[in-house]
Amino acid sequence: MSKKENETTNVASGEQLDLINVAPENTKEIVACAKRYKNAHTERIDALQKETDEKERLLNLIKQAHIQTLEGGKIRFRVDGYLITVTPRDELVQVKDDTKKRT
Repeated sequence: MSKKENETTNVASGEQLDLINVAPENTKEIVACAKRYKNAHTERIDALQKETDEKERLLNLIKQAHIQTLEGGKIRFRVDGYLITVTPRDELVQVKDDTKKRT
């Protein structure tokens, strides 16, 4: 299929045509900022994973310690200047009816 036929097909099907390669005047600044953004994003995702891992380890250690729970299943204790509180949450239940069609 020729490029012209492909463009006609894309227009007819509602797809976006290929973008022409025109760079803005401030391309260097955009690229530098995009790199900083991507690095910050990656660092945030890595930090979130580390936080999640440490939280899981902490909860496991607290469970292994068999600390007495308070009313409602809450655990609260102080150790070496830290106040540690574990609050149980309601289980999340979601039900989706796939038999009903959405309009």
